[in-house]
Parts: sequence; structure tokens; C-alpha cells
Amino acid sequence: MKAFHKTGVAAFSLILASMAGLAGCSGGTAKPQGDGAGKTDAGGGKPKDKVEITFWHVWTDKDAGPITARVDAFNKSQDRITVKVLGNQDATKQLTAISGGNPPDVALTYWNNIGPWAHAGAVLPLADHLKKSKLDTTNFIPAALERMKVNDQYYALPFTVSMASTLMYNKKAFQDAGIAKPPETLEELFDTAKKLTKRENGAISQIGFIPDYPWIDNVFWPIIFGGGWVDANGKITANQEANVKAIAYQRKFYEEFGMDQFGKFRSGMGQRGTPNDPLLTGKLAMMIGWEYNFPDERKPDGPIGIAPFPHPADRPDLKGSGMVGPRAVFIPKKAKHPEEAWEFMQYLISQESQVEFSIESKTIPSWLPALDDPKLRKNEKLVMMLDFYDRAKSKTLQGFPNSVYINEYLQALTEETEKALKGQATPQEAMDRVVTKIQPLEDKAKSK
Repeated sequence: MKAFHKTGVAAFSLILASMAGLAGCSGGTAKPQGDGAGKTDAGGGKPKDKVEITFWHVWTDKDAGPITARVDAFNKSQDRITVKVLGNQDATKQLTAISGGNPPDVALTYWNNIGPWAHAGAVLPLADHLKKSKLDTTNFIPAALERMKVNDQYYALPFTVSMASTLMYNKKAFQDAGIAKPPETLEELFDTAKKLTKRENGAISQIGFIPDYPWIDNVFWPIIFGGGWVDANGKITANQEANVKAIAYQRKFYEEFGMDQFGKFRSGMGQRGTPNDPLLTGKLAMMIGWEYNFPDERKPDGPIGIAPFPHPADRPDLKGSGMVGPRAVFIPKKAKHPEEAWEFMQYLISQESQVEFSIESKTIPSWLPALDDPKLRKNEKLVMMLDFYDRAKSKTLQGFPNSVYINEYLQALTEETEKALKGQATPQEAMDRVVTKIQPLEDKAKSK
């Protein structure tokens, strides 16, 4: 979650400042368009005039090639809509334009912005479009689509999926320790971490696993234990047994190896994403992995191995669990051309578009049938992605619920989890405090 958090906090702060402007947003829902280019108007008259729409996304010029190619392909696929694309538009830029009454027609952002923005009236609900279109939403990765929902209504569609459900490990460290295969259960993970930890002169020189590296994962760990954060009745459940167990399990590593030892080791373990990355050098033997970690090094002949992340031994039903964080495509409430924007959105999440984008960007499609598309499966450039395509089909993938108070909730979880890991509070005390902080926000949101 940390990858999204700073952006979300900034966006939410801006929402508070711009509520007055958003309050005047139109409450009407746009009518879905016809089936495609060259259609006549409702009265059977002349074809619709050509329309130019604007599309904003978050990628910089350096990384925008794959999405620009999708826009170009759409523009060439029909002659009624021209999409003008603008990149490097982060959450602050997008929300400033939306609140100022001059938004793009369609935009791409991180999923956790959708909750606060929808609550502020900045995002067009998609119920009418989905009802009247032929789009089969059961073809989306369920956990990715669920992140697009706020108060039981969809406000966006998932474009790509980022996913943490993998254990990555240094193959040489395993070989040196005589460990034949990666652990399958969390109990095995703890024992394997002990075997892979070395000390020199009493100080840790190699460590098997750090549960909060590279950051505190306040969503991943509860998912691995089958936990959750709010029930169907609006009760905040951060302090449920599974969530508490998730923190207690992480705490075991600090109790085993020592808080001070952990701190000293981490200060000199090497910078992530460099040749001195601790997983590459073997100083760190195992870590929680995302699909974008070590794409070249995890090829079959590379130094990094991958495996499904372990599950609790007493919960085999949780095999394949992991966290998703999709990128969301949405239509701002005051978009000038919502019907044409919806047509472009449908193109972006079509199987052909998803496959072509994934080939160029090495990402995970949100569209389930795309995961088995021969173009992906037989592409030699994507051999390091095949395991992720398989794991993206898991029915035990989950994510954090979207809401107006999502960023406050995540911040509270991070702060209290850190205290528990440091031994400043028990896991139960820490999560009880989260409930005390967040329940009033849920109650307030439900009352509106």
C-alpha cells in the first residue's frame, strides 16, 4: 500500500479544499452511447460529428510509450472520435482540473483516489453505462473490480493490476544453506528465515526475511491471514482475530532476531533497485514480491527465484492469497463528452488492448481472458510474467476497501502496526486503537 499512500494523502487534502467547487457538479448521469463509429443520432438523421476527447494519465514521457500506442490504435480503429492524450498528470493535477470545472473527458489514476473523489462528487458513476453496455464485468479479476466500488456503486474500471502474492528469494542463499525449495506455509517461512540468517561477531550479516521490508504492509499481511477491515454492516474490523494474528506473526521476527539487530542490519543492507539491492547480493534471502520486482533477474536462469507466498498451515483455503492494487480509468463528473469517453474506456479494457499494453509494459491485465491469450503466453519477452498471470486468477486475491476515509484508515493502520512491531503496544491494543479512530469516520460516511 505504501506505493499509493503519499499520492492519496495529497489528493485527499486537496479534496477538502475544493469541496465547495465540487458541490456544484451536475448530478445527472450521462446516457450510454451507441455501438460505435458512424452511428446516426436518435432520430435516425445524419451521422454524429467527429468528437475530440482528452485523456490524462500518470505516466511520464519516459514510460508513456505503451499507453500512447493504445491511444493511437484507438484513433486508427474508427473515424468518429479522436483522443488527445496528456501524460504526467498526477492526482493533484487531475483533481485541480476537475474541481476547477475543466476536467479531461477520461483519466487514469491509482485506485485509492476513486473513493475520496467519488464521495466529493468528482467522478461519474458508471451504473447506467454498465447496464446498457454489453460489457461482462465477470471477466475482470474480481479483486481488481471490487476496488472500483464505493458504497456499492462502480465509479471506475481497472486497467492494469499490480499484485503482491509472491515470495522472491535469492537462489544462491538457498543453495548455500542446503534448502531445496521455498517454504509453503508461514510456519515454514519462519523456520527457513532462521536457517538463512547468519551472524558475524554477534551481528547479523545475512537475514532470511524482514516482514516489513521494504515498507510496513498494513494490507498484505491481514489478507494472507484471511482478515478484513469493515463488514457489511459498516463495523470497522481492524481488530478482528486474523488481523491481530497477522501483526503478531510479523512481531515474531523482531523477537527472534532483536529489534536493535534489525535496525543495525537494515541501515547497511544496500539500496533497493541498485546493484547493491540486498536480495540480489544475498544479504536478504527472501522478500514479499510484486510483478515489477527483478523482471530480468527472475528469469529461469536468473539469480532470483519466485514462489507463491506462504499461507497459514491451518488455512489451506488461503493458498494463492495476495494483495492487488489496480490502476483505475474513470470519467470525471463534468466531462464534456462522457459518451465518447465511455467508448474509449471500453476499448482500453478490451482483450486486444489489454494484451498489447501488457506486452509492451510487462504488466498484468485486469481482464481475466487476457491472462490466457496466446500472444502473452507464447511471447518470449514475457517468460518472467507467466507465473504472475497464473496467480492473478486466484480467487483468494483481495484488496483494501475503497471509501472516502481510505487514506486516514491506511495511515492509522501503518502508525499502529509500527508501534506493535516495535513492542510499544500489543497487536490487539494497536488494532483496537485503529477501530476507535476510524469507526466515527465510517459512521459519518454512512450517515450522508
